[in-house]
Amino acid sequence: MKKTIQLLALVVVLIFSLNTTMAQRALKIGHFNSSEVIPKLPDYEKAQTEFKTYGEQLQSDLDALAKELDRLQTEYESKKDQLSDLLRQNKEEEIRAAAARYQASRQSSQLDLEAKQQDLMQAIYDKVKKAVDEVAKANKYDYIFESNHKAGLLWYVPDGDDVTSLIEKQLGIK
Repeated sequence: MKKTIQLLALVVVLIFSLNTTMAQRALKIGHFNSSEVIPKLPDYEKAQTEFKTYGEQLQSDLDALAKELDRLQTEYESKKDQLSDLLRQNKEEEIRAAAARYQASRQSSQLDLEAKQQDLMQAIYDKVKKAVDEVAKANKYDYIFESNHKAGLLWYVPDGDDVTSLIEKQLGIK
């Protein structure tokens, strides 16, 4: 619903802009597909590698916690008949605490992984945004839209110029 309202607001702004701008000159509209451009950047590959390494480290830490939890449970199961009530309660509490630590770490790891991905990609998005701005100014575009239909930003691209190659050139991509 929010995207629909934003899209309608954009359309209204464009219509009003068209009326005033059409009297002066024709609008120059371009579009590009960021999902084609971004994976071609060397920074993207570096970010993917760093993200993968970070995820593997988090998984390794989780595996260690799971292994410890399994060890505690196995140890408890093998000796629970030999333990006094007090020791049995202590061991059960120790297992519950280890399970809680594992669950908390699992949730925290997921949030950390998402935050890491966002941090790594933000620098790339900023770089692409800067290139788009430079291409628009250098080539006198009034608007450059994202033409990636998966993003849901634009379902129809009017007869505009595809400036993907210009943006790739600005970013040094061959």
